[in-house]
Amino acid sequence: MHLLTGRWQLSATRLALLSALFFTLLNYGFFRTIWQAWRSAGGDGTFLWSVPLFIFLCLNIIFHLLLLPYLHKIIIPLILLLSAAVSYSVIFLGVYFDRAMLTNVLITTPAESAKLLTVPYALWLLALGVVPALLYLRVRVVYRRWWRELALRLGAVLLSLALALLLSHHYYQEYAAYGRNNHDLPHLIVPTNFIVASISKIKHQRRANRPYETVAADAHQQKTDPQRRVSVFIIGEATRAQNWGLNGYARQTTPKLAARGAEIINYPQVSSCGTYTAYSVPCMLSEQPRATFDVDIASRRDNLLDILQRAGVRVVWYDNDTGCKGACANIEYHDMTALNLPAYCTDGECLDDILLQDIEQPLAGAQDTVIILHTIGSHGPTYYQRYTPEYRAYTPTCDTKQIQQCSREEITNTYDNTIRYVDGFIERVIARLAREKDWKSSVFYVSDHGESLGENGIYLHSTPYSVAPAEQTRVPMMLWLSDAWRQDGAVDGNCLHQRASSGEYSQDNVFHTYLGLFDVQTGGTVYQKELDLLEAVYNSSKYLKKRKTAG
Repeated sequence: MHLLTGRWQLSATRLALLSALFFTLLNYGFFRTIWQAWRSAGGDGTFLWSVPLFIFLCLNIIFHLLLLPYLHKIIIPLILLLSAAVSYSVIFLGVYFDRAMLTNVLITTPAESAKLLTVPYALWLLALGVVPALLYLRVRVVYRRWWRELALRLGAVLLSLALALLLSHHYYQEYAAYGRNNHDLPHLIVPTNFIVASISKIKHQRRANRPYETVAADAHQQKTDPQRRVSVFIIGEATRAQNWGLNGYARQTTPKLAARGAEIINYPQVSSCGTYTAYSVPCMLSEQPRATFDVDIASRRDNLLDILQRAGVRVVWYDNDTGCKGACANIEYHDMTALNLPAYCTDGECLDDILLQDIEQPLAGAQDTVIILHTIGSHGPTYYQRYTPEYRAYTPTCDTKQIQQCSREEITNTYDNTIRYVDGFIERVIARLAREKDWKSSVFYVSDHGESLGENGIYLHSTPYSVAPAEQTRVPMMLWLSDAWRQDGAVDGNCLHQRASSGEYSQDNVFHTYLGLFDVQTGGTVYQKELDLLEAVYNSSKYLKKRKTAG
């Protein structure tokens, strides 16, 4: 207790040096990542020893500038607390803290946050955040006369800058090569990672304050037949392609879909827009391709759902995740988690079957309809809460949110069980639509992003796309078409399966495929038929004849 009640006197220069040293040690996760990559590349070991010194010198400059009278007593303790929280995720979860991760943190629900708050995490925050912050507050900074204080600080900054430049010059080739090939490594450095992320977030927020833009104002349906069209679009959560049974995984994690045989069109090579929900969901519903997608622009313009609704299609969103990320702003929306039904829900999170409770209401109508089911799917770290006992096919399982304490086998078993539940959920949706023989109905499933299960020390998702492992960017995607679709001869089934199994696809295909499914016509270049999964496989003789008649 004396440490917290006592009081020390330190010069600003010494306090800055101690602060820089503390934060250098806190960047163990950054140094470990560099060491692992450099070792695998067979690089010069002396370069590695220069990196901590370089970081220390840069931090020393920063803290000399931050030690402003009075203000530093607010700024530095706050930085200590935030750095402790971020460093834990960097070190133990392999998290890159950039603007995307900051966005992910800001939209995280209390239920999700509670899952991440473990005993080790709390102890880490206490030991490396709360206690250092309290100790810092007990330090009395002894300032010299203003001209001498200024001279000494300026000297310390210039000396640190000179040494940092000397190091970077000596190891120029190594620093340049490593920086060129690893643009996202700075997102591992505390406290600059979350400070830069906050500045970037503010800039993007300002750009978002732009006029709303209407897309495809002339959208209308030009149907080739009078049959009602109903589609259920299932957005998966954190389900990766590598563990998807239909993709040739060692385990058959999708037995019910596999049992349907040729009814299921599976796409084994699909890339996601992003590695987190708030990016991937708006992206897959936007006419902007992933290569140029800007989430801020997307938030202020029409997306696929708006265009379908304008064309006369009823669009309904049922949510069991953390919201639609702005994608459903103009359509009918239902938060199923808010129902908190005991049969499905525990601690603020629900099994995906809750999404089927109200689905009969839009199905009962006569209007062409798109129903979006936003699932919680395979969201971690509590994989064991994503399925019911009958789907616990693989054991032993990891029945804790502290997944780092589980073996790879336990984590994989638990995760694979979540996919079996997803498989059963999709089957229940298909079975419901299959009862309507007169509808041209479809079920379209695609996961928002993948998931890391401990490969190379990385867990969960949200790694920057440029350095994200394939486990986070490769996602399952499948399509089911009703008998009314398959039997009218408009779709060449053999060609569809062949193209699905051999082609490379992405979430960019979602937008254009749905416009095609509902025969939505638009002016300009909004609709691109080469990205419509079905356009290239329509039976030309029958389909074109129907098109001509309808026109």
